[in-house]
Amino acid sequence: MNWGMYAAGLASGFLLFFLVGDTLIDDTETVFSPDEGQKIIDYVRSAEESIDIEVYVFTSRDIVDELERARIRGVRVRIILERDVVGNDNDEIFAELRSKGFDVRFASGSFQLTHSKFIIIDGKSVLVGSHNLSNSALFKNREASVIIRDAGTASEFGEVFESDWRISSSG
Repeated sequence: MNWGMYAAGLASGFLLFFLVGDTLIDDTETVFSPDEGQKIIDYVRSAEESIDIEVYVFTSRDIVDELERARIRGVRVRIILERDVVGNDNDEIFAELRSKGFDVRFASGSFQLTHSKFIIIDGKSVLVGSHNLSNSALFKNREASVIIRDAGTASEFGEVFESDWRISSSG
């Protein structure tokens, strides 16, 4: 065995890991409700530039309050809601958010349903999983989501959001 080649290979591997490791290993945080719903509220609170939300059900007063505080801080907020929610109606929250000056749209009818549940913060991270933005999802149900702090992943979700935004309805 050639120990010099072995050592050089090992050193190259470590160097490669440290040089590109950040792009290979995402910084993720799990969110399991009912015990960790506050993490989602805190995640929304962390926004400095933008919040893009695409969600099936939205009824959480806590999230509405955080979005209002974010907007006061100068954060751009855009929201896509599903119009045809089974057992719930997003019309009321749509009207409330619109009356408060939020840029909110109904998802396109191009899909049977927009069942997505994700939030992109500052184009740098994304929360994705089973959480709707409801009190039940945040504090009562067993839900599971992850926050991925990776600009590449956030960019991919951002592309989907932009595409869905373009085909969504403002009323």
